[in-house]
Amino acid sequence: MTRHLLHATPLRLGGVLTAGLLLATGCGLVGDRDRPGPDEDGEETPNAAPEYSDGPFVREGTFGNFQEREASFEVDAVERYEDRTVLRFTTMSLNDSGSTGTEFYSGGILGRSPSNVWLVDPVGQRLYYPAHDDGDLIGSELPGSVVGGAAYKMEAHYPRLPDGVERITVITPGTTGPFTGIPVTDADGPREVPTEEPPSYRRVEEGDTVVVPVNDGEVSDGYGWNLYGITEGTAVQKDTSATEEQVALNADVLFEFDKADLADDAEDVLKQVAAETRERADPEKPPITIVGHTDGKGDDDYNRKLSEERAETVHEFLKDELGSDYEYETEGRGSSEPIAEEGGRDDEKARARNRRVEISYKIKETRVTTELTETDEKSEDRAQGTVAPPAPFREEAGGEVVGTGTASTRRVSYKLEVLPFFRDGAYLVANLRITNTSDTQFNVVTDAHFRNGDYQGSRFAGFSAVDPETGVVYRAVRIGEEGKRDDRHYVEAAGFPWLKDPDGTNDLSLYLPAPPPGVSSVTFDAGPFGEFEDVPIE
Repeated sequence: MTRHLLHATPLRLGGVLTAGLLLATGCGLVGDRDRPGPDEDGEETPNAAPEYSDGPFVREGTFGNFQEREASFEVDAVERYEDRTVLRFTTMSLNDSGSTGTEFYSGGILGRSPSNVWLVDPVGQRLYYPAHDDGDLIGSELPGSVVGGAAYKMEAHYPRLPDGVERITVITPGTTGPFTGIPVTDADGPREVPTEEPPSYRRVEEGDTVVVPVNDGEVSDGYGWNLYGITEGTAVQKDTSATEEQVALNADVLFEFDKADLADDAEDVLKQVAAETRERADPEKPPITIVGHTDGKGDDDYNRKLSEERAETVHEFLKDELGSDYEYETEGRGSSEPIAEEGGRDDEKARARNRRVEISYKIKETRVTTELTETDEKSEDRAQGTVAPPAPFREEAGGEVVGTGTASTRRVSYKLEVLPFFRDGAYLVANLRITNTSDTQFNVVTDAHFRNGDYQGSRFAGFSAVDPETGVVYRAVRIGEEGKRDDRHYVEAAGFPWLKDPDGTNDLSLYLPAPPPGVSSVTFDAGPFGEFEDVPIE
């Protein structure tokens, strides 16, 4: 594998501690390390609270899943009402032609609605899709054609954000990057619903402002989803949301082949699991669930019995370590719930992933911190996985390139540019640029996929951030519970690639679980492009 050495200066953390809202936090067990201490001269490194912009929140970019559309996107407001949240935005086509088609934000060749514009609560770890009523988007749809240089004022409606959410991230299906740190305001008075039909595009001129009518309707709660950060260690894989955590233990580390007695190296792993379970699991929200799984070899009844015995072994260990404060449920499911498809090219790896014991529990409500004190940096009993505040809005996405790599398939070739990463609440935002360096156009179905077969539904799960000191891999952020392998979605670049022609460059941002606050740089594993060391976290 190619390793790219970056000459970048890691950033430091320090400063003052302030308390935030009550929330259950993520991140923890598979890797943690001490936060940096004071400078060599003993002085604390200041780290003031984020300075948030009052706007304007506007960027230009390329949109469109099937046809390239240049446009500006400006967030005018995110308003919280009693029954919903309303995103108000202004878009302007930047194409030179007098009128253009309107497949900007929908992801469909005939779509005209902003159905792929998402709201992400990076602290509460929730994603909100635009709501629909009987299949129709609640909000605005662009006219069939729009005029370049004319401003179109639109809305998209989402489930009501919780009262404690003060800032949100808006993600568009294009090259703009995320609009972080957008203020959420509480609406004063009833909503005004524009209903007047817009004028024909032949009567609209450059510089005009068009208020697009709104399709109103009831907003249900079904459009808000928990987000799950996926991290990987040698013996442990974690699946963490704001309220619950699942820890998957590698059965090959815990047990000898075909046995339910603990192996020699299992105790250290389980002691670490027990320590974090004590810190994070809420005994007031039972139970702690322990489920054993096997691979598909052997008889179903035998596999079920083995998985039950292994789950019970882990249960007994945890009960001895944790005492009587917790309630448990133990179950064995044999080979009935594989997480990797067996029988393929890497059958051995798939079977190893399926042999596991999963521990699940509800997380204690913890006060989210937005800054760190020097005392907190040195604390031995600090809360693991302290969530950063929402990132402030950046007028320009990206930054200076810190590393470059190339890759190719039999059909196309690529150049990857890596830019500094940054934290947005519980997440690490990986800023990248991918350029088509071949002499043929990207095929959106077959090209520009950087997959990992273990995470079906993700186009970019072949990329990850790695903590170089602990080796923990920060893989992806999944939308919703695990579900079926062919029905999983991730917080990544919807509609990518937008620029498909030779020499076209796509700016994109991927959301990954964030490493602990003391980690100021990571190794970025970019799959076929190689590894990039010392990528700074701003």
